[in-house]
Amino acid sequence: MKSMQWLGLVTLAVLLVACGGSDAEPETKDPLAAYKNQKLSWGSCDAYFSKYSSEGAERYISKLGSRLQCADIEAPLDYKHPDGLKIKVSALRVQAADAPEKKPHLFFNPGGPGGDGLNLSLAYSQMLAGGNPNTALGAIYKKVSESFNFVGFSPRGVGASTNLQCSGNEQVYAQDSSADGENAENIRRITDSARYMAVNCQKNPISDFINTDATARDMDLMRHLFGDEKMHYYGISYGTWLGFWYAGLFPERVGPMVVDSNMNFSQSIHAASISYEVGKIHSFANHIAPYAARHNSSLGMGTSTQEIVDRLKRLAPPLNQMLVQSSFRAEPDTIANELLYARMLMDASGYLRNGMQPSDIANRLQNIQVSTGDPDVDASIPDKASSIGSGISMLNDPQYWTAAVPFSADNSDSVFNTVVCNDELLLERDPVYWVNKGFELARTLPIANNRIAGQPCLYWKRQLQFSKPSMASLKTARMLMVQSEYDVPTPLAGAMETFEQLPATSMVYVMNEGSHGLMVYQTECVDLTVMNYLLGQAPAQRLTQCQGKPLPLDAQVQTLQARSIRSLSTSGQEPSNFEDPELARTLLERLRKAISSASLH
Repeated sequence: MKSMQWLGLVTLAVLLVACGGSDAEPETKDPLAAYKNQKLSWGSCDAYFSKYSSEGAERYISKLGSRLQCADIEAPLDYKHPDGLKIKVSALRVQAADAPEKKPHLFFNPGGPGGDGLNLSLAYSQMLAGGNPNTALGAIYKKVSESFNFVGFSPRGVGASTNLQCSGNEQVYAQDSSADGENAENIRRITDSARYMAVNCQKNPISDFINTDATARDMDLMRHLFGDEKMHYYGISYGTWLGFWYAGLFPERVGPMVVDSNMNFSQSIHAASISYEVGKIHSFANHIAPYAARHNSSLGMGTSTQEIVDRLKRLAPPLNQMLVQSSFRAEPDTIANELLYARMLMDASGYLRNGMQPSDIANRLQNIQVSTGDPDVDASIPDKASSIGSGISMLNDPQYWTAAVPFSADNSDSVFNTVVCNDELLLERDPVYWVNKGFELARTLPIANNRIAGQPCLYWKRQLQFSKPSMASLKTARMLMVQSEYDVPTPLAGAMETFEQLPATSMVYVMNEGSHGLMVYQTECVDLTVMNYLLGQAPAQRLTQCQGKPLPLDAQVQTLQARSIRSLSTSGQEPSNFEDPELARTLLERLRKAISSASLH
């Protein structure tokens, strides 16, 4: 789930064309008949690959040939008035190698709202198709790849679909996202930007129709056009909100639907912005900082959670502003990077207080002695040192704070705020509440920020009247929730609150894990349960508890212990679950980046 921030220079692009009517009697005519009877023109995907280019991808695309297809689907702009204007939704699919016409379509959504899932199906298909048939996981990966047509799509308003972007002529200024930003001028900048977001998004004629209800109906239209009786789905982060919404609208059409890293559907979508920061605070205090303290000899941040927090609280301005820009997710593939950056800021703070110049600080940081457990991250020290030096210079320059630029939000942030404000009415209408809440959270820990102090929905004039499906409408849905213990954007507490109200739904709960998005997790406990569910086999129990994978420095310790044990018995390593492990790693990184970019704004 994204937070409410925006940046970038973008342009407004809208595609609206008339949709023809019919002379049929209204009482007998399906209002969506014109859309359900449209003939899709599947063709080349070349125009959609600007963000999906690598040697491995090009080889796979070439190998797929005509199995890789793209099409634009026409959908009603307003489902309550389908004879009016129409909108374009772009889809990409990878057809199964054998008898694709007999295989269901597996839809993907990476989150957001505002995340583009068009190419997600391609990377996911490529990864699973490369499963090693000689391992239990590799074999089931390959089986899933052979059992579905994989579908990715740009939700309405996003990417290749009819596009929403919000921009205006209002002047905006840099903002301090840390607890130190609690002053009248900075608060005015924050609230002004929130108001500009609302005003400029609602100037766009399609903005009223960019919402989860319409996207869920677009998905059902695609399901019908693709010839499937049931919806097969994998949604992550906001994709869980979309999945729950779909299941509530169309309970009779729910097939295997995996919802991974779950928003709390039993609460308002506006509560998710608060829970994101709460999740960051909880994860840092209970998972990340204890991990860093366990490995003080390698990281040098402190021997206890309290010592680490105290050192971060003492960061000299503007280093505290730089710290709060980090996501601090407790994920094995990102935690090393986050902790290295925090440690370097600690050292930089001491140098800065001693009067050292930014360029000299950058030079001194080049020689920092840290071992994160990830060689690639350790190799990034020179770049981080340079970035910190430049950041100090920029934030200490008065011109940075007085320079103004026209308001402009990129496509992803535009859609994010539009969907959030359209989905549900904001009940807490006092701007002071949101400012106070934002800074209350920012003061809790030095890694937290004031992101929710700016609330565009305060200034939003919600035009459409539709309601989120009730929890009662989901009681028969046999979905599978997947959730990690220390997920930051979508915390465990909210996921469990939703789970407890869905008696027919099952859950895979991954303990001691902070990943946001657990697709292809690569442990048998998680992946065999998820993959078998997609193939039609219900989990053996309603709640499956799995152990998470170790964080990098913990993994080093475990590896040394395992090598010691193996030396007494046998030699060699466990076979990879993929025929090309390096390619699989690259693909998984691409998937994770797509998920992260959809949920970090």
